[in-house]
Formats: sequence, C-alpha cells, structure tokens
Amino acid sequence: MESNALQPGVGEHITGESELGVTLLVDVEQIGIVEVRSEPGGVAPPLHLHARHAECFFVLEGELTFRLEDRELRASAGTWVHVPPEVVHTFCVTGDSPARFLDIHVPGSRFGDFVRGLQTARNENELREVRAAFDQQPAPEYATGDPGLVILRRVGGASGVGSTEPPRSGGGGFAGAGAEQGETMAGRSESRRATLLLDTDELTATEFFYGPGERGAAPHVHYHHADGFLVLEGELTIPLRSGPLRASAGTLVVIPPEVVHSFDNDGEESALFYNFHMPASGFGDYMRGRNPDFDQHEPPADGGADPASVVAVRLSG
Repeated sequence: MESNALQPGVGEHITGESELGVTLLVDVEQIGIVEVRSEPGGVAPPLHLHARHAECFFVLEGELTFRLEDRELRASAGTWVHVPPEVVHTFCVTGDSPARFLDIHVPGSRFGDFVRGLQTARNENELREVRAAFDQQPAPEYATGDPGLVILRRVGGASGVGSTEPPRSGGGGFAGAGAEQGETMAGRSESRRATLLLDTDELTATEFFYGPGERGAAPHVHYHHADGFLVLEGELTIPLRSGPLRASAGTLVVIPPEVVHSFDNDGEESALFYNFHMPASGFGDYMRGRNPDFDQHEPPADGGADPASVVAVRLSG
C-alpha cells in the first residue's frame, strides 16, 4: 500500500464557545452529522417535520426529551432515536447535566448549508428560508406521519466471553423510557457480537463488539450506498487503497460508494463500534441471511474510487 494513509481530521466548528456548541462532522450526499454539546434547556427547535429525509440521534452523554404530536419520549446516554420522514417532532436537553449527542440526517439533504445558515440568518424571514431550503417545514395544522413510527433503541449487551457487563457508551448510561433492545445476530465466534439497532429504508445502524484479532468483511465495494463506522472503544483498522486508516475510539468514518475497504480489529483490546449503511439497501436482511443480492461486491479491477473521498473525523469527547 502507499504511505499516504488517511488521517482523521477535526470537524467544522459552527457555533458555541469552550465545550458547548455545534460541530459539523460529515456533510455528504448520503448523510449529514453534527455533534452537539448543550446545557439543560438548550437546543429546542420549533416543532417541524422533514418531508424527504429522516432524522436520527445518538445520545452520548446526558438526556434528550423528544416532543411529538401526541407524546414525549426520553432518551438518555446510550440511546439511538430514529424519526421517519413526515413525523412532527422537536427535542431539547433535559435532566440535570449537559448533553452531548449526534444529530444525523439521512440522506444529507445539504445539512451543512442548513446549520451554517442558522448562524448567519439575520431575521425570522431568513431563518424560514434556510429551513425551507433544507427540507424542514413547520408542523402542519393536521397530523401527517404516525408518531408511533419513531424508534428508540438502547445499546449494550454481553461484552464478550465471561462478561456480564454491557459495553460503555459515551457517559456510560443506557436508554431512557420506552427504548427497546435491538435484534441480536448470531456471531461466528465467542468474541464477536452484532446487534441490529435500526433497520429502516434510510439507514441501518448495527452495534458490533470485536475481540482482539477479529476480522471483518474481506475487501469489498458498495456501488449504490455509503458505509460508515463510529468507534467508541478500542480501535478499528480500515484498509484502503492509499493505506490503512487507524480509527481509534472517538473516530467517525464515512466511506462513499465505489471505495474499496474492509475493517478489522488489529489491536490488543476489544473494539466497540457502530456500522451504518445509508441508504440501508437491505443490509438488515443481509445480516439475517435473507438478502444474497445485497450491494456488496468484489473489488473492481481498476481499484475503485479514490479513497481521498473518505471522511474521517474525530469527535470532541
């Protein structure tokens, strides 16, 4: 491999001072992600919906409360939340301590332009224009999407051989009221665990636990969707044509279509990470052994797309 391996960078600081504020991590066609740090009572956008994309959240620390048309849901550290298109919602930081969370939009829908525009808008009219350009609409007079379709999933599970403790996640807490566990997949070894947390058209999110030396998928390429990884503990090695990317704890990686890649735990410690496919492209059924035509292929003869398009960024925590 060539020596110019990709190194994780830092996100684009949008607003805030010190440890509070919004940082844009990923802004590509398939997905947009910001990391938010806020005090209790902070972040409270008006009730709204997204007509053409879904919004997801991963709470790393603290607690969020989601307000829907007919209910409220709490999500504490270690909770994934999926809000489908057309579902009216808003959210705010609750509890007694600051929160840190990822706000994820799939597909990306020019989310980067949206968060930048919120900071540069000079009046309410400009704010409305920014939201409309992004596919964010005020709550309509009559109900649209079913709030019962919102998904909450809590992370965690047996951490490996002989362990009864769940893996840590951010602040170490687990999901709030109403959250359910994901779907546990059969592992090929005692030191490997997979739990499917979200399985929607827009996104799958799978929690993986890999013991030292565990190997992931062989080098492959996706032609019609992007692949992503969020490493919370340990380290993943992601081989690329340009060299190995070392994704240590706190690293977020998004691999665009047509880039050849694989992933392994080459370290001496266990790795806990989340794997995303966006759009889902039937990955959930592929994990269940029911989708042999999943968009995963042998590397092409030309080596695939330039790995310089891979996004690798460090979270602030």
